[in-house]
Amino acid sequence: MEIAVASWSLHREIPELTPLIEFPRICQEEFGVKAVELNSPFFASREVGYLDELKETLSERGMKLVNIPVDLGNIANPDDEKREKDIEALKEWFSIAKRMGSPFIRINAGKGEPIDDAMLRRIIDSYKELVEEGEKVGVGLVIENHGGPSANPDNIVRIIETVGSAHFGACPDFGNFAPEIRYQGIAKIAKYAFLAHVKTYDFDEEGKETTIDVERCLNILKDSGFDGYLSIEFEGKGNQREGVKKTLALLKKLVN
Repeated sequence: MEIAVASWSLHREIPELTPLIEFPRICQEEFGVKAVELNSPFFASREVGYLDELKETLSERGMKLVNIPVDLGNIANPDDEKREKDIEALKEWFSIAKRMGSPFIRINAGKGEPIDDAMLRRIIDSYKELVEEGEKVGVGLVIENHGGPSANPDNIVRIIETVGSAHFGACPDFGNFAPEIRYQGIAKIAKYAFLAHVKTYDFDEEGKETTIDVERCLNILKDSGFDGYLSIEFEGKGNQREGVKKTLALLKKLVN
């Protein structure tokens, strides 16, 4: 397993205080990593010139882009017209990822009530359409446990298995399942993982995460045969850059 840092870890400063294009430098100079996730809301533009400038900045820093988490739309929307409009907007990100050299994009399972069989069928149909676009472009798609219908790991398993594509997998997030099902949930989706989010919040004096058993989560991934990128998402209070550094130090102890 290798380590990346998600731009979401600095979401209180990007993009208002620090432009996304500075993130590769921060990751190289301050964090000493060679891989990043770049979150879609932080892109200053989707124009070719900006994308190429961002890609060149990654290249200059020797940085690999491992995923683009895309935060827009609602593929669970019961309104067919609105849902299809969102799907078309989401498809653009496959081409952006291809241009940027990202192997994956993450698209959320959507939101709304009730979370029932009809909703899951809409989500599955939406992902099928999106995966088809990804296959054409040559970019994979991941679903994350990110609230709504994806808060239930059984829903994620059903969605992935029903879509049934080698280009469609999971991005287990260590922090997003409810605490009472956290480790069981990660275990259920681990075998489908293309990458994972190491969510952290707080650390004790010895550098151990106090809210999540990170070592247990890593062991679940290891037992499933996972050998992909671990992308850090620090969401705690206080200095975000220090939070990333503490997460890095912990992972370096645990990942062999």
